[in-house]
Amino acid sequence: MEMSSKIRVFGSDDCKRCKVYLPALEEANIEFVFIDADADEHEELCDEHEIDELPVTQVVVDGEVVGELIGPLQPDFLIKWQKELTCDKK
Repeated sequence: MEMSSKIRVFGSDDCKRCKVYLPALEEANIEFVFIDADADEHEELCDEHEIDELPVTQVVVDGEVVGELIGPLQPDFLIKWQKELTCDKK
């Protein structure tokens, strides 16, 4: 049984890797929530989520982070990774 999940991406407008990564996700029709994690503007948010490098991609199930990777990911890998993390293994 597959569980419902969402993808969260922490990034910033100044992040060069984010400028390539985010459009690639959009082109692949991957739904995600973008969270502005510019350290100068959102220091508290970055500290709270332990964000030191961008982009950070998280898979969230029922409000709980079940997976996190740093750096841009290939869209096909991200889809597979999300499915693996949300699959209810008995």
